[in-house]
Amino acid sequence: MGIVEDIERRRPVDVAAIERELTELWKAAAEAKDGAATDAVMRVCLLNLLVFITDEARFGEVSEVVAKVTESAPCRAIIMHADLSRTATETHAWIASHCHLDDQMRQVCCEEIRVAASGSAIRYLARTVAPLIAPDLPVFLWWQDLQTLQEKYFLDFLPEVDRVIVDSRGLTHRDAQAAQLARFVLEARHRAAFSDLNWTRLTRWRDLIAGLFDAPDLTHYLHQLTRVTIFYARDEEASGIPLQALLLAGFFAAQLGWTLKDAYQVNRHQAELRFRARQRRVTVTIEPQVVQGLPQRQLSEVVLLAERPDMARFSVTCHPSDGADWLYTPAVEISGGARYHTTIALPQLTEARLMSREVEIFGRSKPYERALRMALDIITELELDAQFD
Repeated sequence: MGIVEDIERRRPVDVAAIERELTELWKAAAEAKDGAATDAVMRVCLLNLLVFITDEARFGEVSEVVAKVTESAPCRAIIMHADLSRTATETHAWIASHCHLDDQMRQVCCEEIRVAASGSAIRYLARTVAPLIAPDLPVFLWWQDLQTLQEKYFLDFLPEVDRVIVDSRGLTHRDAQAAQLARFVLEARHRAAFSDLNWTRLTRWRDLIAGLFDAPDLTHYLHQLTRVTIFYARDEEASGIPLQALLLAGFFAAQLGWTLKDAYQVNRHQAELRFRARQRRVTVTIEPQVVQGLPQRQLSEVVLLAERPDMARFSVTCHPSDGADWLYTPAVEISGGARYHTTIALPQLTEARLMSREVEIFGRSKPYERALRMALDIITELELDAQFD
């Protein structure tokens, strides 16, 4: 499917008259410029996608992501910009559309509403936007400013939305926001379902790692693991353990029934986590790795070892390719037994791909919540260790 020219871009409208303006927009789209009828334009809406930003420069990037999302999930998108630097109370709105050709070469269009608020108008954003939400359809809220999660103007949205999507990318355990985000999500999860694009980036890793143990004669090694090493692309500038790696460690522990014993930081980039499992101990090490081409703090390799009764090594490695894809290599080595590896090329995980996946999911994710709780426990242990260091 291809994107076709938008019907109209950044058309300023009165906030109170948006619905009428949208009706006129679609009416005009269905008519040829000379007044003759033209091929029908299909206006499709399966869900509402609300996006909150505080950086005006993100308007264009977010609009491009929305355009990509509408190819697989036609929606009404409402992009809200809160200008926290201005005190004057103002609200402005624009409407636009995103169109693409479907498999049958029909022109399918979705609408985008932009709302910019400043001053005290920010406090009433939820009230301003609520009448614009298409009724009886799921509502997803992509909140891009983690620092404002405690603000009332965010909390006012919770009764209106089905799922809140945030992105903890780049956070480490040393960032106060990491623990604050985890506590907030765990406390607010009964008011709305939450998701984290950083967790969504792990889906591919979790699927590939789970696939290593699919064969019936390998499944039992899951309950004999004694050492796990999670490598991530090194960041020379910042210190701390990436939250993404902690979420994966938390996922392993929560799914396999490990109990956290303690955690300490080996150095500013590396940590060791010790768990109790049934009749054995499991050590998880998180450490940096020099990898060219991968975003800093993104996972680069995961190695899982079972040392008894046989030495068994399971791993997944990620390398950028010369093209747009990333190469993933799952591998299995059993002492005196099987050896297996393959390489799979998968597209890079752009925001558009991540969001397209997110809007397909409804309700809470219990694996995410359990992994997040364990990650929070690990952060707490690392903070305690730092106090006694």
